[in-house]
Amino acid sequence: MAIVFVLVAILQVLAGYFCAKVVQYVTKKAWLGVLAMLFTIVPVMSIYLKKSLGHCEWFTNGFCYLGYVYLGFILYFPMYCAVAFVFRKFYKKVRLKKLLSAGFVLIPILLLGGYLNAINPRLKTINIESNYRNVGESSDLKICFVSDIHVGCINTKHIFNRVVDCINRANPDVVIFGGDVLDIEALKVYEKTFVDIMRDKITSKYDTYTVIGNHEIYAGVEDCVRLLKKAGVKILIDKVVEVKGVSIAGRLDRTVRSRKSLSQILSGNEKNLIVVDHTPSAIEESAKHGALLHLSGHTHGGQTFPMNLLVNYLFGPTGDLRKVQNTHAYITYGAGFWGPPYRIGNVPEVVLIKISRHR
Repeated sequence: MAIVFVLVAILQVLAGYFCAKVVQYVTKKAWLGVLAMLFTIVPVMSIYLKKSLGHCEWFTNGFCYLGYVYLGFILYFPMYCAVAFVFRKFYKKVRLKKLLSAGFVLIPILLLGGYLNAINPRLKTINIESNYRNVGESSDLKICFVSDIHVGCINTKHIFNRVVDCINRANPDVVIFGGDVLDIEALKVYEKTFVDIMRDKITSKYDTYTVIGNHEIYAGVEDCVRLLKKAGVKILIDKVVEVKGVSIAGRLDRTVRSRKSLSQILSGNEKNLIVVDHTPSAIEESAKHGALLHLSGHTHGGQTFPMNLLVNYLFGPTGDLRKVQNTHAYITYGAGFWGPPYRIGNVPEVVLIKISRHR
C-alpha cells in the first residue's frame, strides 16, 4: 500500500508540474506557475498541519479542501491539454494558446458539475427473491446498504445529513454500513456531530450494523469501534447476526491479513445468508457458501473517469446487481467520496434492497 501511495504522489507532482508550466506559458506570469505548483502539495501539507495545529480545525479543514479541489484540476487539465495538442495538429489554424486558455474555463465547469453530483447521493432500489419462506413473512425485508461515506474534513456534516435523509426516505427495516463510514479526521473533528446524527436521526425498524473498512483500520480500529458504538451502531467483525429470518455475516476488511475465512465465521445453519465485506475481493467465497447476497463497497466506482474503467476491470462492474453462481452480488458506488470532492462518470448512492419471498 505504501508503494501505491508513493507512486500516486509522484504522478500527482508530475501532473501539478505540467499544469504549472501550462499556466506560466498561457499567462506569461512566472509567479502564477509557482502558485499552481504549490497548490499541488497542499493535501500533503494539510496532513502535517492537522497534527501540529490541534486547535485550528477550521483552518486546516479549509486548507485541505482547497488542495483536494485542485487535485481534480490537475487530473483533468493535462487530459484536456493532450486532446488540445492532438486537435491543434490537425487544425493548425487554431492557436494553441487559445485552445489551452479555453481549458481554464471548461475544466472548472466540468468539476463544478462533478462536485454538485458528489454531494447529492441518490436512493436506489434493487429487488431480490429468496426461496426461504420465512423471509419477509407478510412483507418484504427492506435493507438499507450504505458504504464509503468517509466522514471527515472533506465529507462534512452537511453531506452526512443528506445521506441520512436518503436512509430515512427508504424507511428500512435494517441499516447496514459497508465500511469506510469514518475517515481519520472524523475521530478528531466530527466526533460529537457524528454521534448526534447517527444516533438521533437515523430511523429503522431493527438495528443499525456496520463492518470495518480499510479507512477505519488506517484511523485506528479501537478508536473507530468506540465512536461507532457510542453512536449506537453494532459492529460486525467476523460475526453473524440473525434479523427477521436473514443471517448477516460481517467480515473484517482484507487489509487485516489475519481475518477469519468465511468457513470460520459461519456455523452452517444460516438461512438467507447476506455477506457484507468492504472490499469486493471474496465474492466467489460467498458464492461457494451459498450466500443469497454479497454486498461490498470500497471502489467508489472509480469516482472519476477514467478510473472507473480500471476499477471495473479489477473488481467487476460497480452499481449493477449480478449473479456469481447462485449468489447475488452488488458492489455499490458508495455514498460519499475520498480525496477530490468530485463524482464524474457515476452517481453516489444509498441502496435500498428489498428481499421478498419467492412466489
